[in-house]
Amino acid sequence: MTDQDVPLTPHASPVESLWVVRRLTALALSCVVLVLVFWGVLQLDLPLARFLRSVHLPWLELAGDVGSRLGSGAVLAGISGVLLAIGLVSKQPVFRRAGLESLIAHVAAALTAQALKHLIGRPRPRMTHGGGFQFGPSWDTGLDSFPSGHAAASFAVAAVLARRFPRAGWLLYGAASVVALSRVARGSHFPTDVLAGVGLGLVAGYVIANPIRAWRSSLADALTGLAPYLIGAFALLWTAVHTAPDGWPNAIMFSVGASGVAIGVGIRLYWTSKGRGDRATQFLVSRVLIAIGLALTTASW
Repeated sequence: MTDQDVPLTPHASPVESLWVVRRLTALALSCVVLVLVFWGVLQLDLPLARFLRSVHLPWLELAGDVGSRLGSGAVLAGISGVLLAIGLVSKQPVFRRAGLESLIAHVAAALTAQALKHLIGRPRPRMTHGGGFQFGPSWDTGLDSFPSGHAAASFAVAAVLARRFPRAGWLLYGAASVVALSRVARGSHFPTDVLAGVGLGLVAGYVIANPIRAWRSSLADALTGLAPYLIGAFALLWTAVHTAPDGWPNAIMFSVGASGVAIGVGIRLYWTSKGRGDRATQFLVSRVLIAIGLALTTASW
């Protein structure tokens, strides 16, 4: 039993009790953040979908097509199959486990997403013309928007592979993010569809990549790890869809803020790719830069 699985019992030490309280507090706050971010993004669903329908840029459509193909079931299953084959042939357990676990996580995320799609029955953006949303169980084509299956499967596979190959984590999550963004860019999904798919995929990946008996800790890790990135993504999305006031001070503020966010995220991804070790100082610098960057970016609008 690891320290992550220590139950809170009458015999728990003060240190263990404090750890559990902190863990539960972080989880509760992360859930609140996720709900608030989801509600905020929901306000942008229709305006963004209408805007994208009015835009016809060849490079944007090409990027959307590439991302969609990258996150297709055949490509993701092929990646898992190749890793599994390498592990079996070379007798390297890390490749074998990466291939098998990523395939299981992919299937789990995809099946869950498909069940939710038809249970909720949300129309896709191209079928939404009014000001409200229609929900209800349906097997009809086009009434299967929520959540995004591509985003769920891509992040499930990325989470598993990032666990097995930490140095490639930034590349894996970057590719999964491209897939997720492409679904919105192509008009196939609303932002909230993608947001739900990302969360579903991360949960599936974290649970499968860790010992099954520690599924509670895996679930908590997925949610607490997702919350900060969603806050940043929502802040940037909210800024992007609003008209900026004129004036060079606002332009400078936005540029400095965006640079701070980019540098902060880069520092975090770099040290995360280094694997285990004491990275508290580096992560603190990363958080400070991201927080200041988001404050400057959103304040400029």
